[in-house]
Amino acid sequence: MKELAGRMRKHSGLIIIVLAALLLEAIAAFQYHYAHGLLELELERGAFKELGSSALRIQVILSKAEVAVSTQVWHARRHLSDSEYMRHLVENMVRNEHDNIIGAEIAFRPGYYPDKDSLYEIYALQTADTISVKEIGSLQHDYTKSDFYVTAMSGMPPQWTSPYTDADGAHDIVITYALPLLDSQDNHVGVLGVDLDTDWVGEVINVHHFNPSSFSLVMSERGELIAGPADSLASPALVNKIVAMINDSTVAREKKANGRVTGFPFTDDEGKCGHVYYAPRINKPKWQMVAVCYDDEVFGQLDSMRSNIMWLSLAGLLTLGLIIHLFIRGHRRLQTTQLQQERIGSELRIANEIQMQMLPRENSVVRNDIKVLGSLLPAREVGGDLYDFFLRDEKLFFCVGDVSGKGVPSAMLMAVVHSLFRSASAHENNPAHILKTINETSCQGNEANMFVTLFVGVLDLPTGRLRYCNAGHDKPILIDDDGIADLPCKANLPVGVFSDVKYNMHEMQLRPGSVLFLYTDGLTEAKNIQRKQFGLDSVKELLRSVAGYTPQELMQSMNEAVGRFVEDAEQSDDLTMLVIQYTPVEEKDLLRETLTLKNDPRQVVSLSSFIKDVTARLELEPKMAGEVRLAVEEAVVNVMDYAYPAGKEGDVTVEVRADGRRLKFVISDSGVVFDPTETGKVDTTLSAEDRPIGGLGIHLVRQLMDSINYERVDGKNILTLRKIYHQDTTKN
Repeated sequence: MKELAGRMRKHSGLIIIVLAALLLEAIAAFQYHYAHGLLELELERGAFKELGSSALRIQVILSKAEVAVSTQVWHARRHLSDSEYMRHLVENMVRNEHDNIIGAEIAFRPGYYPDKDSLYEIYALQTADTISVKEIGSLQHDYTKSDFYVTAMSGMPPQWTSPYTDADGAHDIVITYALPLLDSQDNHVGVLGVDLDTDWVGEVINVHHFNPSSFSLVMSERGELIAGPADSLASPALVNKIVAMINDSTVAREKKANGRVTGFPFTDDEGKCGHVYYAPRINKPKWQMVAVCYDDEVFGQLDSMRSNIMWLSLAGLLTLGLIIHLFIRGHRRLQTTQLQQERIGSELRIANEIQMQMLPRENSVVRNDIKVLGSLLPAREVGGDLYDFFLRDEKLFFCVGDVSGKGVPSAMLMAVVHSLFRSASAHENNPAHILKTINETSCQGNEANMFVTLFVGVLDLPTGRLRYCNAGHDKPILIDDDGIADLPCKANLPVGVFSDVKYNMHEMQLRPGSVLFLYTDGLTEAKNIQRKQFGLDSVKELLRSVAGYTPQELMQSMNEAVGRFVEDAEQSDDLTMLVIQYTPVEEKDLLRETLTLKNDPRQVVSLSSFIKDVTARLELEPKMAGEVRLAVEEAVVNVMDYAYPAGKEGDVTVEVRADGRRLKFVISDSGVVFDPTETGKVDTTLSAEDRPIGGLGIHLVRQLMDSINYERVDGKNILTLRKIYHQDTTKN
């Protein structure tokens, strides 16, 4: 026994190393499976986010086509007696309404026109650069049995048909959307519809992917393939295999705790493993959206990290065998604990760096017309406050927010809201709509019931028009010639509470020299050692004393005042401030001319001559002169198309200014409200004045001009295009 005890003492170091090796392996295995589960969950979320984005892009295209039909069915009703007008109507729908519309048709009730065939259908088809219009109704083509005709004539809610082969009209696989055509007594006399082919679906759903080899499919409700990726992403055989697996009820599906089916794993012909995720669209047609991704792109780095950790662990164990002879067991545990604390501290520092990098790359903007400065000081290594600002179309978009709670969970939600703000405001100028989008997305899967107070504003720099919306945040402070006051705004519910919140937008005019001071409650609730708060009164008192300061001086004074107040007390909450100073300058025009046109595209000839004269007087090089003329003509034609209803005459005024460096065209009209710079989803529930209208060729105008800006001022649409034609070399 003594000999056995001696051997155990002799080999105690080896026993400890073996036990430590087993423990580390168990921990590594647990960490691997835990990390694997998190990555798999993130993969699923990314896939469904991609499906949602694809479904939204599809819905935008379908909605535009639906609006085209809704708009033209009214014109058709007014001219039912003129069959020749019907031909021009379907031809114009194919030519003007929608890039993806390949065909348009009007199918009349049998015998409606006594002088026409009983089955009378007019069809306009877009082929290459030509449009053909023909009559295709016949006994061989009995459209009265078609789904689109039966649905529309029966009074059922309008909906898209399933994909079908149109052998007589489009000569392609199409989907159709049709509305009933009523006479003056509201009798159903036919249907008006448009056809879209399915080629664009595959392009839309595969334009972006969260992994390089990921791809998407779209299937009908019956499980038929509608569109898929290019052959470079996936072979037809693999696509057909995935479609067959989705339709095969014997394939085992993965289910979550809530019972929702998310998808299933698969293996391709080369032995690569992946996951298939699918879900039906919310709106009709209820196509099945499918996302496919490979595991090696998600878990490959994790497997490599596991191998590296294993070798590092082995090296550490060998080192531990040498150290164990020199140090006692307690010292070894103390050292291990210290290393772990350092690792955690390092990871938190990295997290802090990542969070700070999500804020605007430059925390300030200094221009002749605007000065912006932001600051965020987290209470811990990572925080839940956020601020952001950027310039687009001569507008300043900005926000300040505060996530409920502190630490890593708040920081994660802060990152999500920050990304949503950037995404939602990329093509939207209405802060209430931006907040609505952020709120709806934030409420999805918010099982932790975390929320965000958020203030969003949009400042039009040429006019000083400020539109803003507040979601439960502290009111910003306005400093102008009248003194200091809270910005008047209704405190809507914070983001993330309820998904159906309607946010109210406010609007006001900023005077030159006005300053907006935005902050989070970490400023007013900053505590000193006696637990007394800094308070809103102290903030306003300081702002009064620094009136006329630059944003940098104002921010520095505020930080110094808070520092003096809290002294050595530990910071209790994140502290965020954003200062915006509006400083417009009056332009001195070297050239100023005005041209007034009627809303008749034939007057574009006069516009072209007008622009040629201006560019010649400014001695613009031929290439730039051509770009300017093309951009202005495209914008004016866009205004003529949408500003005035059909048949109503109106004026379109084009004013050109040049100051020796920058050329500015101001296009104004007194027509209906529309913002050609917005390209968001069309909301058909809004009135015609409230619904944004996308202008044809606006993308081209953006490419040719340096900036484009829209505002509604005094009952007029004001569209401003700017182009720098003379570079200021004195700044180099």
